Amino acid sequence: MNTATKSYKNWSLQEDDRHILWVALDVPHTTANTLSFAVLQELADIVETIKANTQCRGVVFISGKSSGFIAGADVKEIAAVEDANAAISHMRQVQTLFSQIEALSIPVVAAIHGFCLGGGTELVLACHYRIATNERHTTIALPEVKLGIHPGFGGSVRAVRLLGAIAGMNFVLEGRGVDAQQAKHLGLVDDVVPLRELRRAAAYYIEHQPKVKKMSWVHKIMEISFVRHLLGSLFKKKLAAKVKIDQYPAPYAVIDNWVNVGAVEEKAFAVEAESVGRLLSTTTCRNLLHVFSLQEKLKAAGKEVDFKVQHIHIIGAGVMGGDIAAWCAVQGIKVTLQDPSAEALGSAVARTYELAKRLLKQNHLIQATMDRLCPDAAGDGIAYADLILEAAVENLALKHDIFKKIEAHARMDAVLATNTSSLGLADIGSVLAQPQRLVGIHFFNPVARMPLVEVVRGKHTDKMIAAYAASFVKQIKKLPLLVEDAPGFLVNQIVGGYFAEAFKALNAGESIEVIDAAGRRLGMPMGPLELADQVGLDVCLAVSEHLIGKEAALAQTVLRAKIDKGELGRKTQKGFYVYVKGKPVRSKEKADPQKVIVLERQLFLGLLSRALLCLDEAIVNSIDLVDAGTIFGMGFPPFQGGLLHYAKTMDKQNLAKELAVYRNVPIQEIESSSAWKLLW
Repeated sequence: MNTATKSYKNWSLQEDDRHILWVALDVPHTTANTLSFAVLQELADIVETIKANTQCRGVVFISGKSSGFIAGADVKEIAAVEDANAAISHMRQVQTLFSQIEALSIPVVAAIHGFCLGGGTELVLACHYRIATNERHTTIALPEVKLGIHPGFGGSVRAVRLLGAIAGMNFVLEGRGVDAQQAKHLGLVDDVVPLRELRRAAAYYIEHQPKVKKMSWVHKIMEISFVRHLLGSLFKKKLAAKVKIDQYPAPYAVIDNWVNVGAVEEKAFAVEAESVGRLLSTTTCRNLLHVFSLQEKLKAAGKEVDFKVQHIHIIGAGVMGGDIAAWCAVQGIKVTLQDPSAEALGSAVARTYELAKRLLKQNHLIQATMDRLCPDAAGDGIAYADLILEAAVENLALKHDIFKKIEAHARMDAVLATNTSSLGLADIGSVLAQPQRLVGIHFFNPVARMPLVEVVRGKHTDKMIAAYAASFVKQIKKLPLLVEDAPGFLVNQIVGGYFAEAFKALNAGESIEVIDAAGRRLGMPMGPLELADQVGLDVCLAVSEHLIGKEAALAQTVLRAKIDKGELGRKTQKGFYVYVKGKPVRSKEKADPQKVIVLERQLFLGLLSRALLCLDEAIVNSIDLVDAGTIFGMGFPPFQGGLLHYAKTMDKQNLAKELAVYRNVPIQEIESSSAWKLLW
């Protein structure tokens, strides 16, 4: 049979004159390939077709999309599976299919360009050879632990077989992507080539059939039972320092599976599938799947426009402006950075180099990043930029002066943006002849780590300008959250409740240890006082000055006392903590557990109260957007599914009573609010 004549909806087959079969996946009407049930069913038929083709000398799996190889299994289909036995059955079927690919008597090559994630990585692990392109966006990962499960198509078994117990388990447990060079160093891919050489390299491996990598004797020793138990305890100890088993059970399950049966015997596949089946029904998994859906919802913003920034001009080379410039340069955008201070510009350039070195590693990529960043004290770049972003200090008069100059020199089609965290867009844009061109693009600190960016729509902001801003945010690999203009916007408004309770406790004489321990007990990545130090106490003060009420007044009193002494937080090495090499020096005094529990609830109520007020004020119009803001903008624990998602797990009546007491209002006022009705 000529395999090229058989047609499929998602796959295309082409056998060349060397009898190499090129199997390309290109799922129609999507931007990324996923291994849906339909795609896998077709693949099963293709494998049978390959077996029947006696002339075929080898098979190459490749993507028909320029965006990437395979983004993994179809998450929507996974989320829809409620029966554990059905899930296990599906996993076992796919494992069998991938094992059939692995058992083919002819060489099978995976030609990887762009992202290769989850089920896609599990497929390539079943291939005999793996070739990856050296493009920046080529990434290989098994990120399933971030969804509350772990690889179920054989990936956790084959990763250990290929890489050994230590490297293989770490690859699965961390869920972190590696670039092509890192993948080669690990032994995950056999070769790294330029994109133009990908097909030639794949054909070379078919025609020459180099020796396939097998498990070394050292790795086989690690498969001995008592060695597995010893290593397993070390893996768990390392893991426990990062996550708790009751919050994130999936990585612990990976360790247990390997300790119990290893990776050599075929029964390891059955154990893997059964484990995924159990995990799918856990609250953590369901919540993390919800978080994934929130992420996809944010990515939909700005999809109606085709807007790419080639050149961004940033005004202000302080901590935020300099770090935004660094991030944009690393993401491939030309950056002109304006600041009257040569010292500030020099510091920003140095930080860009450190970021590029940490993220890109390869010298030619680091150099290319530095070439894209141009210090521009005179502001000449304004006239040429596609987007001009003001990131100066929170001073309205200064921003007025900046935007008058921007509007006078910018291109008519350029987007004008501000990174303000507290000032209203209407106030900032009042000096513009065309205030509809102004949009807020509000980053969070630290820029390189925080995935969320608020796209702020002022009352005059043109809808297309907001869409352009959202498109830019996605271009630089961040998540855009569209919010309406209001003091503090969404995330700062909500996190203000977190700070307010902390400052109230601090003013009442509570220790820093108890306050921050309460925040961590809630599941936050850091306590409120450490977070305030991270954000910058001057920034916290600027935000609080645009809020009202006793809480804001107390916050200002606490913050000014620190700021007057020059203690601005981490950036000055002293705030609520003293910092040594960027790390807070913590007291060895243990926090009173009972006090921590009581304060934890107050911190939660502070967050919840502010979140509901944001809904009442229509800063955003859905519970999902509030949850997205709290997770991606302030680090609310993903395993809880978001602040309001978590609140909905509680007793409705009791929670209403607590909120009424917290706000000192009648319970009817809580229950009659539009936000409360939206929540329930």
